Amino acid sequence: MSVDARAGALPGINTPVLVAVPEVDHDLPSRVEDLRGEHIVIAAVTVPGRPERHRQGQVVTLAWAIPPRGLLSVACELVEHERSNPPLWVLRPFGPFQKLQRRRYARADVAARVVVSGEEWTVPGLLADLSEGGARVLLDAGAKLPAEVGDTVVAEVGLPSRPVRTEASLIGVDVLAAGRHQVRLQFDLPEKEAEQVRRAVMQRQLEARSMEDR
Repeated sequence: MSVDARAGALPGINTPVLVAVPEVDHDLPSRVEDLRGEHIVIAAVTVPGRPERHRQGQVVTLAWAIPPRGLLSVACELVEHERSNPPLWVLRPFGPFQKLQRRRYARADVAARVVVSGEEWTVPGLLADLSEGGARVLLDAGAKLPAEVGDTVVAEVGLPSRPVRTEASLIGVDVLAAGRHQVRLQFDLPEKEAEQVRRAVMQRQLEARSMEDR
């Protein structure tokens, strides 16, 4: 669905965004650092393990969350790569703005404790990875989930800012080395909690990228 660029609100400063770059098969997280007239300034994105190939004139797609559960995206031209600290991309949106249903989520190995529970049981574990749409949880040694694939459970994720508690669908159970169990959960978070998870995921990915660059 197209949206007139004049009616589509640009993302505000500090808004988490996803950047789709040609030849990269997943969205890269970033953040809006500034707005300069018609330009959007974001933290420069890099692909771990790949040499920098981004150049002026390159077209990327920028997407950010809009309530209640969608994304607003727009094609942008990279007009300048500022070698500041941190490095910045200056983007010029050229539209049209597109409203999308959210289908893909940035994912990262956020470190946090998790408690998965049912009506009469509670099982602790550790996040293997997290996104707005779900999580993989490595259960504590010796623990098993007394639930079956397709069941609804409750997951409480102990993020540093504040815990996120949500109903989740159990979509898979994996048996790993030494018999430890890993469960795969899927959920649909309200916007407030989704924003909290987005920020935690983006922060972890930025930290990982910084380590790659050292």
